[in-house]
Amino acid sequence: MENQGKSGNKIFIVISAILFLLSSFLGWKLYTTNSEKETVYVEKIKVETDFAAVKSDFEEVKKAYDELSTDNKQLQSELDSKKEELEDLGIQLEKYKGDASMVKKLKRELETIRNLIKSYLHEIDSLQQANIGLQKENNQVRSDLKNEQGKSEQLANEKNSLNQKIDMGAKLKAYQLFADAVKVKGSDKESTTTKAKRADRVRACFTLSENKLAKKENKTIFMKITAPGEEVLVTSTDDNNTFTGDGQKQFYSAKKDVFYEQESKEMCLAFTKKDNVDFKQGKYKVEIFVDGVNIGTTNFELK
Repeated sequence: MENQGKSGNKIFIVISAILFLLSSFLGWKLYTTNSEKETVYVEKIKVETDFAAVKSDFEEVKKAYDELSTDNKQLQSELDSKKEELEDLGIQLEKYKGDASMVKKLKRELETIRNLIKSYLHEIDSLQQANIGLQKENNQVRSDLKNEQGKSEQLANEKNSLNQKIDMGAKLKAYQLFADAVKVKGSDKESTTTKAKRADRVRACFTLSENKLAKKENKTIFMKITAPGEEVLVTSTDDNNTFTGDGQKQFYSAKKDVFYEQESKEMCLAFTKKDNVDFKQGKYKVEIFVDGVNIGTTNFELK
């Protein structure tokens, strides 16, 4: 009987130890699970808080961009391009709002765009000041020209030299020349794009200079677009699609006939892609010719 009692005590002790260990393990497991749930909950709250902050910053930046505008076509083209990037960022932000690393990455990109706004504001202000200076300079040039015209009687030995100066001064120039690619929407509504697949046409806009020394006459403005790989964009390759520029026979991408009245004139030329063939990615060179002379060159890039 005594041995049976001892044996029962041993079994009780073993069972108690097992139950103790089991309860300890279950308690540890419950604690670990609760800790993990709490960690996940805290991380979720942090991601939601970070997303809300970035979303608020995005709306603020978008509003600031919407208020930016300028009469300068080249700068406005850049603003339109960056606005397209900002819209893409907003789409990405909504798509990855639960991804902490992506929200952090998009926050950095948004800060870069915010800094660009400051740069654009400074540039717009500088352009306004430059326009004021150009207006004063133009008035001075007109005044000087009037004074020179008043000195019409020259000594015979100065006549040839004066005629040469007039010939040089009669040449036209293209001011504020810029070129970009556009996507055509609806009834020929254009929107700037930097992506080759989205582009429907290439356009170039500029101001044909005022020049009182030039003749009042019909003039043909030629635009030559050189695509990546030195390919000239043309509507056809026959002789009717050529002109003489800088002393050489060349193909042109577009042309426009205007009557020049010695006054400055804003104008644009465009080349529309044919047969729905996408433009190539890379750098494009755009040249403007008048009277067989290159009066302006610019570049842009499609991605």
